[in-house]
Formats: sequence, structure tokens, C-alpha cells
Amino acid sequence: MPVQLIYRKEHTRRLKSGDTVRVAASWILRESASKSHRVNQFTHLCPKCGAKVRSVRMPNGGWAHFEAAGGLESLKHPCFDIGADIALSKDPNTPDLFEHL
Repeated sequence: MPVQLIYRKEHTRRLKSGDTVRVAASWILRESASKSHRVNQFTHLCPKCGAKVRSVRMPNGGWAHFEAAGGLESLKHPCFDIGADIALSKDPNTPDLFEHL
């Protein structure tokens, strides 16, 4: 495993009792793990259709869900793609809120 040399600055730390303690600056060696603590993607089965889905964590938050089977990594999975099937026309069964005015 690769090793990182990290410098920690001098700082004060507050104890549970309310007292403060000065922590001296120091150099430490830390082994960097091969895997990140945060998982960026994982593969699972879709709860609606049972297809393989690859869920990817987005850099600014949230998740995107793609087809995992057959190498279709750039195709969004339709069960999780909310709003793709919304029509631009008005639904005839939905009444207009301002119709009575």
C-alpha cells in the first residue's frame, strides 16, 4: 500500500470537561487505502423490472442510475428516469385550478 506523509497543524482541542488543550504540530505517516471510504458506484437489481442497474454518485450530490447489462453505461435506466414520460399537453382528467375565476 502507498504511504502518505501528512503535516498536522498546531491547534487547540476542547475536552468534554470544557477545558482546552494545545495539540502540537506533527508529521504522521498514513497508509492510503486502495478503496475509498465512500463508494462512488454500485450495481444492483431494479426493484420495478429486475434489470441490472449501475447507480453512480454524482460529484455535487445525488445519484444517477444507468443500464449495467450489455455495456450500456451511458443509457439511463427508464424506471429511475423520472419525468421522461410526462406529456407537454394538459391531462383531460385534471381540472384547471383557475377555471372558476
